[in-house]
Amino acid sequence: MPSLRPSPGWLRTAAAGVAAALVATAAACGPDEPDAADERAEQVRQVAIDAGLPADAAEVLAVAARGVSATFQISYPGPDGTSLVVAQEPPNRRIDALEAGLVVESQVLVDGVAYRCELPDGGRPGDALRCQRTSAALPGTGAFTPEALEAFADELAASLDAVDLEVEERTIAGVATTCLIATHRAGDATADTICVGPDGAQLLVEVGGERRVADAYSDTVPAGTFEL
Repeated sequence: MPSLRPSPGWLRTAAAGVAAALVATAAACGPDEPDAADERAEQVRQVAIDAGLPADAAEVLAVAARGVSATFQISYPGPDGTSLVVAQEPPNRRIDALEAGLVVESQVLVDGVAYRCELPDGGRPGDALRCQRTSAALPGTGAFTPEALEAFADELAASLDAVDLEVEERTIAGVATTCLIATHRAGDATADTICVGPDGAQLLVEVGGERRVADAYSDTVPAGTFEL
């Protein structure tokens, strides 16, 4: 059983970056007071411990729960000169797809309203994007929702007889991160890994053969990031 991919729904939310329930989460939470982030982290920690996960693994998930309320900008390089840039300053969020450093598509959540921005017909990378409101949820790239983490904790605990869990520290994009690694005992002993920064932001997700690792991180967002 893939340890960090206990269900297709969790993988979609946590790693693959397709539609997730982040719009509702971000709109409902807004800018968090510190005690709200602490409460969410403690809730996820307790769910993980109650499910039977080791304390150090539960702590990684608790830290990850803070990501949904954190402010950050993260760049993830892709193949052939592409990249993904995620900016978040609750309740606002933006995901830009770039080619050769130029934005070709954006998804933006501003004050609870989601927009999809694309090049016009005949447009080229770097041209102004055309934005329209959308009812689709933004991808969950960059931060895990508490709901996804709780479901993951339950399903990961159910697979503990098939995987070995390890927690280690790594430096990614200049940030000291904490990583949860689940190594399959059977087959080719492949490992699934998530690494999060102190604020819970995703700096590395490697699940089921898919890998996304940050090459740049900031705990601030440039002025004008959420303007359309």
